[in-house]
Amino acid sequence: MPALTRTFLPAHVRATGPAQVRTLGLLQVSTYREAARSFVRPVEDTTGSHLTLGVHSSGRATLVRGDRTAACRPDDLFVCDGAVPFLPHESLDFELHLVRIRRGALTLTGRQVRALSARATLADGPVAPLLGPLLRTFLDALPAYPPATPLRLATTVTAFVGSLAVEDAEDAAGPVDAARTADAAGAGTASGPGQEQQELLLRVRAHVDARLWDRTLSPATIATARHIPVRYLHKLFEGQGSTIGRWIQHRRLEEARRELARPEAPDVAVGAVAKRWGFANATHFGRSFRAAYGVSPREWRNRTRPSEDSAGGNG
Repeated sequence: MPALTRTFLPAHVRATGPAQVRTLGLLQVSTYREAARSFVRPVEDTTGSHLTLGVHSSGRATLVRGDRTAACRPDDLFVCDGAVPFLPHESLDFELHLVRIRRGALTLTGRQVRALSARATLADGPVAPLLGPLLRTFLDALPAYPPATPLRLATTVTAFVGSLAVEDAEDAAGPVDAARTADAAGAGTASGPGQEQQELLLRVRAHVDARLWDRTLSPATIATARHIPVRYLHKLFEGQGSTIGRWIQHRRLEEARRELARPEAPDVAVGAVAKRWGFANATHFGRSFRAAYGVSPREWRNRTRPSEDSAGGNG
């Protein structure tokens, strides 16, 4: 039994493992159902390369992480770093979903992961109040969905988590840090550097999205097109806890992954998909894809293709 368990829980409290484990595209979902006075033993993440999201369909729990505790109610969302042990202690009969997502699929920095997992539960801001109920409703209704719907919704959930991390990092940085970044790049103005930075960042991202196919896309070509110094371009993405190169790679992988999941994808060569989204060759694409998502492009395509039984409604 883990040291965290021995420290916080009395001997008469039961440990419970998952009643069901499902893989939905990029998500691994473990669902736990038990009576009160149980603690959940999460599946161990030996690599520390995942984030775990937790949301209750029913019940209440005390989430234990290190020497900190937090109360969790239905629709309360919590996020845990896979490298840090955590333990939900359930005080009522409960159903709990734990969702693991590879960090590579989110392009999260260490700072963003620490900021998300440091929060007790996530209930404030534009994203968190939407994501908790969405995740619970999605997982509760999963058996009733047509085969392709869970894969599309899993992609949506992943995008929400990425937005949540960016939102959390921006809140942690605050307007003072935004202004300092702009001043350091020689672009601070009295009219509001934080807002100007965000607008420029949106334009840069739109420029990248429109040219993902272009293998010559680079910080230098982007800076020239946007009429800004390369140094300032790097500062923009440093303020997001990322880099321009990482963002380009992430967007190319996202679009390639979406294309491979389309129904007509089995008829398209993986190498053609790699070329279409700006990768130098299929080998580089395959290595990058596996590093981000934990599977090869072909494995992803096969996983996201509904089986004949599922397509016939028997799954």
